[in-house]
Amino acid sequence: MAVYTYGATNISFSSFDTWANNVGSDSNVTMNNALADAVPSNSNPTSASEIRNNNWFYGQLQVSANGFVDVSATGYTVADATGTTTLKNVNLDESNLTLTADEAASYPDTFVRWRRDSSSGTQIQTANALTLTSANETSTTLFYAQFT
Repeated sequence: MAVYTYGATNISFSSFDTWANNVGSDSNVTMNNALADAVPSNSNPTSASEIRNNNWFYGQLQVSANGFVDVSATGYTVADATGTTTLKNVNLDESNLTLTADEAASYPDTFVRWRRDSSSGTQIQTANALTLTSANETSTTLFYAQFT
């Protein structure tokens, strides 16, 4: 996962499109747009305090053929993701993001490992559940779930 980290004073509106689902360019950048679907949800999306000193997740999940992955964070779930799924706007200071290979849904295929890309990427782990925090895999932007 990639993590976009803000300090106490370095909030740049032009960076919102990196991690926010509802901001596609500098032409529609507002705090409300950036935080409209943030996970967990924000109590006051017009306040810079909702962004500063936080770590925001952005990245892609890619699942090999016949595999299924469940995605969860506080207030956020995706069941049986397949193919390529873009995941953004999770505040990792308030909730971890967990990617879980769903072997029951993938049967008879079985989960092999998590890698950093779909071709020859470095293996991350072989356990089914990969929990992402603001301290691990901070530069990984593609998580590949390999099934056989």
